[in-house]
Amino acid sequence: MPGISKKVILFWFLAIASCVIDQASKEWIFAHLPGPLKPAPGQYMAAHHTLWQASNEPDTELNQLVPPGFHLHIAYTQDEHGNQVPHVNQGALFGLGGADWKGVANGLFALVSLLVAVGLGLFVTLWHNRCDLMLGCALGLVAGGAVGNLIDRIRFSGVRDFLHWNYLFDWPVFNLADVFLVIGAGLILLVGMRTPEKPLSK
Repeated sequence: MPGISKKVILFWFLAIASCVIDQASKEWIFAHLPGPLKPAPGQYMAAHHTLWQASNEPDTELNQLVPPGFHLHIAYTQDEHGNQVPHVNQGALFGLGGADWKGVANGLFALVSLLVAVGLGLFVTLWHNRCDLMLGCALGLVAGGAVGNLIDRIRFSGVRDFLHWNYLFDWPVFNLADVFLVIGAGLILLVGMRTPEKPLSK
């Protein structure tokens, strides 16, 4: 059936594409955004580039160091060879849990990401008749976002974040994998809220 193959292909396409886009964006931002300054050993520095700015003055009430808006914002440290190394988030989506659980959080969320990605891949590939195109898209974005952050957790023992929204409220710094995860979760909710088809009458 052509509809079945489309769902599987769409899932894997979105999963791979979202993972590649996430990793490529992180590599580019962390390679080009830092300035020439090197942090002192044991310390870290920040670098940012404003994409959109609502005001020219920082919001002192929210203790913001940069003017409110939407920014590319990274933090980096220096390794023993003098190379700039990303300062990572060991927690979950949008920084949740990292400050409290420290290194344990990274291993736990890496395992969760692996289980989610493998589980979704098996579900869509083996039981594709249980989902439609919209659900396939949603699960593909979730799987891709999970793998994108999983790669970071393996390579850097944490996730590289660089998107910062601080207009009206100061949102924790996040990345494109987080965006794909949220969009996928939102689509799953929409699928669940749709009116179910009426059962066939006997």
